[in-house]
Amino acid sequence: MLFLIPFLAFVSSAFFYCQALSSGLGRKRWAFAGFIFGPLIWPMFCMNKRMKVNRQFGFDYLLFRA
Repeated sequence: MLFLIPFLAFVSSAFFYCQALSSGLGRKRWAFAGFIFGPLIWPMFCMNKRMKVNRQFGFDYLLFRA
């Protein structure tokens, strides 16, 4: 249990860093949030990513994702 919490914090930080890098969001901000809050910020990350796409292309734009 002693090593589980720091390991989870590090893995969450690395995961959100990679996701923010591929999504074009702030890498350091999301890595730090992932380190502090862990996987609890996943809904907030998805909402921020969706808001960025809507801001760039508008609400009427259709995206096809594989």
